[in-house]
Amino acid sequence: MTIINLIESAFSKKDFERVIRLCDEIPENQKAISYKARSLCLLERPHEALDFLDKTNYPDNPYPNYIRAQALMDIEQYGQAIECFEEIFDLEVNDETSLAFMKLDYNICLSLRQDELIEMEKYVDAWKVNLKSQSPYSIEGFTRHVRQYSSRVKSRQYHVRISSHKAKEKLFEFLEKNGFEIKDFEGLFFLIDVVDKICKGDDGRGEITISESKFYDKVNFHPHNKIGLKNIFHENGKIAYEGYVLNGAPYGFGKAYFEDGTLYRDGIFDIKGIVQGKEYYPSGQLRFEGNWCLTRGYGPNAPCNGNAYDRNGNLIYSGQLEIKRNGMGWPMIQKPKGFPPEQENRPKIECYNGVIE
Repeated sequence: MTIINLIESAFSKKDFERVIRLCDEIPENQKAISYKARSLCLLERPHEALDFLDKTNYPDNPYPNYIRAQALMDIEQYGQAIECFEEIFDLEVNDETSLAFMKLDYNICLSLRQDELIEMEKYVDAWKVNLKSQSPYSIEGFTRHVRQYSSRVKSRQYHVRISSHKAKEKLFEFLEKNGFEIKDFEGLFFLIDVVDKICKGDDGRGEITISESKFYDKVNFHPHNKIGLKNIFHENGKIAYEGYVLNGAPYGFGKAYFEDGTLYRDGIFDIKGIVQGKEYYPSGQLRFEGNWCLTRGYGPNAPCNGNAYDRNGNLIYSGQLEIKRNGMGWPMIQKPKGFPPEQENRPKIECYNGVIE
């Protein structure tokens, strides 16, 4: 059996340390270069893989370059990864299946880089990246896209690419701690619904893919050093809120309760109240599920997009709610009629300007 056969056998058994040792016996072999670099990445050592590839000669071989691009994505250097992919496409890739995977990863990388630039408010650069994608937006479509995917606006579902298996374990631990059902433990792509609290495997073909660090940001889990867990109690001693807080106020995943201990709201909070999730009547019946508008001025966040239910559990509205504000800026829901933004008997646990009432 040749060394290459031994390398392939060890790789198939996921014995990556042995793969590396065997590859070191034939350092100039192009296949060995690829296997060693890939094994280092799978061992979650992308920096070592990049250092190794920097010292190796593979001028006309697209496969080590592909691994280099993947390693750059693992450390969230999306701009450099894009350049690497574009160098690959200047070379000849004979295997159509491999080329298809390269193009898929390239478009995922473009999506990650575009999202990164939008968050940095570098909109012209983000637009230029978008023009390279398979389905570039018109300028109007791109404007809508920026508004939709900026961290200032929350989505119900996120397509997330995990940078490593260690990062996946950390994310799953975070999600499980916050009541998520995890349906698929394979792969590094996930679709996360923050309202229904479901995480399942994804094919990586979402309209836009974000990194796990961006996901933490979008669900109010950054900055880590200022976010903590806290229980807040009503005057009667019953739990009023349990979950993440920022400066003592609900911020991030949490649950708020009526004064008798019945669940009131379950979702993601900011300093003005809930922004995503579910709200219940005192009976336990679901009242609303979806997104709340982020109120910049006077008044609380108000339901703005989702499903509204009456006290008997009947769906009375689904979609975008129509809201206007009175002279004081207090939100008033115009559609559906008769569905106030706040319940009259809501608990005292409300957050205005970071102060718990």
